[in-house]
Amino acid sequence: MKTYAVLVAAFLVCFAAAAADGPGYTCSMRVGNSSTDETVSKGGAKKSKTAHAAKSVKTKTTKRSMSWPVSVSLRGDNIPTDSIKLKCYFFGTTNGNPELLGEKTLSVELDEKGNYKTEVESPTEKLVQKTIKTSRLKTVGRGAHATKRAVPSGTKSVTTGTRVTGCIIQLVVKGKVEKSYASNSGWAKFAKTDPVSIPDVLKIR
Repeated sequence: MKTYAVLVAAFLVCFAAAAADGPGYTCSMRVGNSSTDETVSKGGAKKSKTAHAAKSVKTKTTKRSMSWPVSVSLRGDNIPTDSIKLKCYFFGTTNGNPELLGEKTLSVELDEKGNYKTEVESPTEKLVQKTIKTSRLKTVGRGAHATKRAVPSGTKSVTTGTRVTGCIIQLVVKGKVEKSYASNSGWAKFAKTDPVSIPDVLKIR
């Protein structure tokens, strides 16, 4: 019985020491569903004509950004309120090629209950879509009554510019990534490292 009591006491001493060595607080981060803010403008059709063909080009420009609601909470003792940050990485494609669109770091300012809420917003990017209609000019009739009529020969759409596709958000406390979020599940393992391996993220669509 005496041996058992000694073992229990030793365990409690070790547990207390481990607790003392720990940070003394717990962290949580929740990222909600993304939302999109966009504006669309359309240009009038630009027409051109040659002796044998005609072309009409319509342009639509879309400016778009994405945002994610983020909630952070810390509970416990000795919370380092001056060393809490959100590191954000925004990804997208330009003319179909993946790239890092931007980064930002936000200082987390906890309220008296240890909570913080914000909206993480991506850069605003622009896409330009051109709809091109072509036609050939066909002569109808003869002599003085001959006229040229446009006969449709094809329509194609060409889109250029940059599109936002997602983000990685990290909750960093005292220089350590405590929690992370990736909008693409394939990015999740890279979201846990600091710094994020951008080349590896860009390989995953």
